[in-house]
Amino acid sequence: MEIPNFMKIFIGLIIIVFMVAIFWATSWRTPIEVANQADKDIKETNDKIADVNRQKAEIPQLEAEIEKLNQELQATIQQELTPESETDFVPSYMADVEKLVEQQRIRMNDPDFIITAMTPEGKSDSQSSPSVLSSYPARSFQMSLTGRYTTVIDFLRQLGALKLKRLVTVSKLTLSGSPNAENYSQSPMLTITMPISVYLRKEGN
Repeated sequence: MEIPNFMKIFIGLIIIVFMVAIFWATSWRTPIEVANQADKDIKETNDKIADVNRQKAEIPQLEAEIEKLNQELQATIQQELTPESETDFVPSYMADVEKLVEQQRIRMNDPDFIITAMTPEGKSDSQSSPSVLSSYPARSFQMSLTGRYTTVIDFLRQLGALKLKRLVTVSKLTLSGSPNAENYSQSPMLTITMPISVYLRKEGN
């Protein structure tokens, strides 16, 4: 039986559409996907470049803010630190620390809190100091103290809050501790050994 002409045309169209679909799938689909991914990558790269440029534009403002904060810090140091000659500093500071320790024993109800050692080590190396403090005279001490955890931590906080009118920096801490054998509800006993640098106010300011 002979196939009618319209059926031939219909079948021919189907074949053509099928061939076009195969050609698109094999020859055009991958390049289109690659092009779309490339456009996406370009957009992400442009966004990153814009973000970097924005951050770069903020650098001068950040540098100005850092300089302002450094000036404010130096002004605070000059106001807060106790002025004194370097020759009188070591005995004076050690006496002040002993007074603070005694106050800490009473305030924290920790009679076992003690400074077991406090050894002066001479001038601090200015190169190891923070840049904003490098021009200030400083003295180093090797300090060891023992007491309950809460007492020791509170003592360190008071030093950091310029309780003795002297700025103190700690480069490292060596800790050892043990539970309270008589009362486990109390803070554990803690022993801390730490090198500290104590800064003086500049003479003549």
